[in-house]
Amino acid sequence: MNNGIGYRKDLWLTIIGGSCLVILVIILGFSFFITITDAETNSKKRFLRKQTELAATEIEIATDRFEVNAENLIDYLEDEDLDADDYRDDLTKAVRRVFSDYPGLIDTVWVNLQDSTIFLTRTERNDFIRKKSTDGFPKKDRFDYKYYSNGKGTGFELVFSLNPVRFTRDFVTHFYLNKGGNKLLMLGDELRNLDQNMEGESQLEIDEASYQQIHNDVSIGVMGVYEVDWKKGTAMGTGVLAQYPFDFGDFYENASILFLVESELTSGIYSTYLFLFSGFVFLLIGTVVFFTLSLQNRMKSQKLLEESGEEISELFDQQNILLKELRGFVFFHNYKGEITRVSDEVEQILGHPKSAYLEAFKSEVKHEDVEKVINMVQDALSQNKTFVDMEFDFVKPDGKKVRLKIFEKLVFDELGRYNGGLGICTDVTSQFERKQELIESGKRLQNLIDNIPDIIFTYANDGIVLDSHIRDQKFLKSLGHSMIGASLFDLVPINQREQTQFAFNLARKTEQIQTVDLSVLSGHESQYFEVRFFPLDANRMMSIAKDTTSQRIWEKGLVEAMNSADQASRAKSEFLANMSHEIRTPMNGLLGIIDLLDQTDLNPGQLEYLDIIKNSGNSLLAIIKDILDYSKIEAGKIDLNMSVFCPADELSKQIQIFYGLAQKNGIVLKTSYEPRTKEWMEGDVKKINQVILNLVGNAVKFTSNGGIVSVKLGLENISGDIYYLRCSVEDSGIGIPADEILKLTDPFYQVESSNTRTYQGTGLGLAIAKKVVELMGGELTISSELGKGSVFEFSVILKKAPDLGMVLPSSEKPNRTNWNGMAKEYPANILLAEDNDLNLQLMTLMLGQLGYAFQVARNGKEALEMAGQNDYDIILMDVQMPILNGLEASIAIRELKNGNEVFIIGLSANVFDEDQKKAIAAGMNDYLNKPIRLLGLAEMIQKYSLKPKSGSKV
Repeated sequence: MNNGIGYRKDLWLTIIGGSCLVILVIILGFSFFITITDAETNSKKRFLRKQTELAATEIEIATDRFEVNAENLIDYLEDEDLDADDYRDDLTKAVRRVFSDYPGLIDTVWVNLQDSTIFLTRTERNDFIRKKSTDGFPKKDRFDYKYYSNGKGTGFELVFSLNPVRFTRDFVTHFYLNKGGNKLLMLGDELRNLDQNMEGESQLEIDEASYQQIHNDVSIGVMGVYEVDWKKGTAMGTGVLAQYPFDFGDFYENASILFLVESELTSGIYSTYLFLFSGFVFLLIGTVVFFTLSLQNRMKSQKLLEESGEEISELFDQQNILLKELRGFVFFHNYKGEITRVSDEVEQILGHPKSAYLEAFKSEVKHEDVEKVINMVQDALSQNKTFVDMEFDFVKPDGKKVRLKIFEKLVFDELGRYNGGLGICTDVTSQFERKQELIESGKRLQNLIDNIPDIIFTYANDGIVLDSHIRDQKFLKSLGHSMIGASLFDLVPINQREQTQFAFNLARKTEQIQTVDLSVLSGHESQYFEVRFFPLDANRMMSIAKDTTSQRIWEKGLVEAMNSADQASRAKSEFLANMSHEIRTPMNGLLGIIDLLDQTDLNPGQLEYLDIIKNSGNSLLAIIKDILDYSKIEAGKIDLNMSVFCPADELSKQIQIFYGLAQKNGIVLKTSYEPRTKEWMEGDVKKINQVILNLVGNAVKFTSNGGIVSVKLGLENISGDIYYLRCSVEDSGIGIPADEILKLTDPFYQVESSNTRTYQGTGLGLAIAKKVVELMGGELTISSELGKGSVFEFSVILKKAPDLGMVLPSSEKPNRTNWNGMAKEYPANILLAEDNDLNLQLMTLMLGQLGYAFQVARNGKEALEMAGQNDYDIILMDVQMPILNGLEASIAIRELKNGNEVFIIGLSANVFDEDQKKAIAAGMNDYLNKPIRLLGLAEMIQKYSLKPKSGSKV
């Protein structure tokens, strides 16, 4: 009976337990089903939301780009530099690019070209056409979707007829949805299907409540995800729909992309579960439940075990990484001080094996470093510390000294009794060395600052002095107060505060050094400082002030010395000018009389005597000219006068001068030049000829009978139109000693300077040539061998002359040697203004020889009065005269009523270029240097007697 009762009891317990298990499994299965459904639905919502957001964003970006390109088209039309081809071909290409960049968006483009209207479109066969519109520019309300632009209002207009539905349909084709998904576009109240294969299919419809909610969200610009009921023809169902609102730029607002995916999880799920639970009511469900629970428990246990293992492994990995990074090892010891455990890195750090380290801490073993550590632990215990932190030097077995740091945590039990400790020992040698180097660097920096003679200040950003370094205590005492805490701008004089504050703030702003010069009154004397401001860090500024008082004094002395040198140079120039004037005045008489004598009938003996006097005078004049040329070069008063010339022709002209002398001395004179030297070049031809004459003259002079002088001319391109003109003069003469070559270009230097020297001269020729060549951007080189001859070579920079398309006139003219009685051929009414009796006597003889009657003025005032009373053709005006000099007289004459009708020719012994420039500026037409030669005077009178008088003023 009891067995039956027990049986029934067990049975009921089994039934009740089984029923409970079945109910639990059903509940669990249903919950599982709901979870899967929710998870799948949420996954679809997230997917659809992301897809619609991407699609809407990309469409907005493409639309914005389209509007920018459309505006670029109107900007293109308004470009003032366009021509007919640009409006035709280039415009068509530009519009076609817009069609291609935004496929499906544009139907037609109308363009108002002010004088006509054209339209451009693409046919169904993808042919792009452009035609003239017969109906003119369309009205803007003609299209449902359009984009219009008139640019800056210049008359050009563009209107795009658009198809946003087609553009969106093509745009979203690359967005994938599951089978049964739908893509839609909402434009206002209208819902458009975007599926490509919808032809012949019914329009998708959404339940009214969901549609209204979607429409309201789109109208206020809110995205959303919805669960909706849908219908397409006879088919219907539920699904997940996501919409994302966007704008089609300026041509349509409040549009939205909608993606829909059907829900399929509910089909057959309940029947499946019913058959499952019905077939395995007790045994299968029980087995599954127990198996599931067992598996779940096992998985949880395994997961916890794996997580614990991973955590332990991660801790070990972190410890190993930390130990490798710190170059250290971990150790544990008991209350006796014996090491119980130590990590394997101990051998790498200490150089001793792990066993030796464990053995060293046993109580019966004595070791100096071990005792040191144990004593530190005992001291920490006596001071009730819970940790030990120490550093010490350790010598490894190989003799290498390292710096070790030990940090140890002391461990105590619940009763406070010391149980031992655990710690880490690290090799800090590199950190220790860097720290020591930093300390030494700080000491060096401090020593450097302490020995800097300059004044150093540190400021806050508002200019308040924070610190200072001043070695000159005298300067510090002169201020009479401490500067710490004071404002920089209160320390400087009032008249210098503005520039100091500006430099300070500029240095702070730009983070660059700014310099200001300050003067400070120290006692009764002023001290000058050069102050440099620069940022020290974000919150502090620094300045370094250098005492420049002695430099100022030195600069002042230098300026005074320069002024003295300039004054001496001016005095020298004035002396040379005066000497030139004084020497040339008697030379004027000497050479003038020689020219007059040369025009008379003389017997052969007298002609020989006259030739000697003429040569001597010319030699003396050449010496004076050399001295003055060199003085002008030294004073920097020589200028380059550029002209167009042919280098080969000029060389030929200069060589002609020496052919007679060369033949007389039995010397062969050769010339050769490259073909390019016959081209026209720009340069100072007079100075180039001067150098050639000097070098060829020296070569002929120092070459004996039967010798050869060879002159070569070449042209080398440097860059563009810039050339080097190279000229070399080679002779087979006496040669020059090697130790004398470098001295040849020194002024007044001569290789043979004795009283019995064979060759005469001033020694200035080569010095002048060298200076002239350097002035023209070249150099003069000399090479020679004693007894075998010399080579003088120079180069100057020239510029190729522009192609004038014409041949420049030749300067060669037949020389006329006899001008006696020329007044009949070239009549002229002449006034001579001259105060010097000797010059007056000479000019009277010369003008008489030429056949001219003339009037005389003894000073500039008389010349002015006579010019006002008489109608002269030419006035020969001496520059230096009493009462009114020639320059002042010329200026006054030009101011007379008929002052511009007369030609004024200056006469002066001043040969500097600035003297001639002053004469021209004063109104003189031309200038004759003294000594005046008969030929030069005759040619000058001839020149101006042939010119018309009107407008003679320069």
